[in-house]
Amino acid sequence: MARAAAVVSGDGAEIQSLLDSLFFGEIPDFELAALVATDSGPSLRRGEAQRIPGYTVDASIFPNAATFTRALTAKLLDLDVDTAVLAAVEPEPDESFYRAFTGRCVCLRFAAEEGRLTASALLADADGSAARRLGRAGIELLPGEDGRSARRRLVEAGSGDLLAEAVKSCMRDFH
Repeated sequence: MARAAAVVSGDGAEIQSLLDSLFFGEIPDFELAALVATDSGPSLRRGEAQRIPGYTVDASIFPNAATFTRALTAKLLDLDVDTAVLAAVEPEPDESFYRAFTGRCVCLRFAAEEGRLTASALLADADGSAARRLGRAGIELLPGEDGRSARRRLVEAGSGDLLAEAVKSCMRDFH
């Protein structure tokens, strides 16, 4: 049984598909032991219905990325999880986080590129780069569209499913 913690930001919409997959028993031998929010947004409420404990490591209280990353890493290690799931986390942890979870960190990341917004699911390497790409989805940006609405539209268009499918794929490979 793999024990994981998911790290989320904002409203946590990107994690909903993973929570739904867990609810319906679609990921064998996988336990989401905790949700950890990087801000005081509503993301932790998404796990409450499934009785997933929620914690906050608020990035805004740390003076820099290194201290935030140390606190986030310490929280996940304290939770005694062997897998980390990062759902479009802001701010992005630095390299030391990925070293602590090398080969055991599934990420969903967004990137704007030439009029498009893309979401990529990956298994992170020790430096945070993609050890293995697990899926990708994208949308064309609408004229005048802000980042938040584009991201919401991309999640609704299927990028939210990328994270659940990436975790399923990794779990098949781990067993």
